[in-house]
Amino acid sequence: MSPTPSHRQAGFTLAELAIVLLILTVLAAALVVPFSARLAAERRNQTATMLDNIHAALIGFAIVHGRLPCPSTRRNPADARYGEEDFDAATSNCVTATEGILPWRTLGLPAFDAWGLPRQVEADAWTGYFRYRVDLGFSSTLPGARIRANTPYQDKIKVVDHAGNEITVSSYTGSEVLKNSTAVALVYSTGSDLTPNGANASYESGSDASYEDGDPTTRFDDMVMWIARPLLIARMAQAGAL
Repeated sequence: MSPTPSHRQAGFTLAELAIVLLILTVLAAALVVPFSARLAAERRNQTATMLDNIHAALIGFAIVHGRLPCPSTRRNPADARYGEEDFDAATSNCVTATEGILPWRTLGLPAFDAWGLPRQVEADAWTGYFRYRVDLGFSSTLPGARIRANTPYQDKIKVVDHAGNEITVSSYTGSEVLKNSTAVALVYSTGSDLTPNGANASYESGSDASYEDGDPTTRFDDMVMWIARPLLIARMAQAGAL
């Protein structure tokens, strides 16, 4: 007698499908984490390049105009001067004496970092836009006023590390003004969380301003760049702009 043929149905059983789905889920999870890490690293690298370009553009502006630009303060994207530096013609000083937005249109640069989004209306948040602060002694628009080797500071822009230790020294008196304090302008990106972290979370309204820089942590991902006075003076001297 011939054996009875098997009538087992072709295809996957529910148990086999469950195993396949589990394997696919594990593989997908293993791929997502490295991709996210690569994307985050790529965006940080893009923003670091942007900050390098901003540094060069600010020094170039100082060489051409004899001063650093003022921050941008206009909030309405429909404003004809949106994204340009804002200074008071009556006082020849910047409209804001504290932190503002990098005047990207004045410098011919992108407005925001690798995480940023363009603003459409006045009520929109400044998502990813570069924040900017400048010493008023190095941004005066008075006729004939130019940065000189002995230009005095008017502000104390200080950069500290995560522990609060000074990276740039701003404690000075009298003749030490030109020797110790180094930061005359500062720009930073708020990073992937789109929020100022650490000392950058609340900037001071007076002339003393502390900002934080350092390696990224679980609570800090800002990217900070500042212009040191000695470097600015040296570059302007090399260009014959002093």
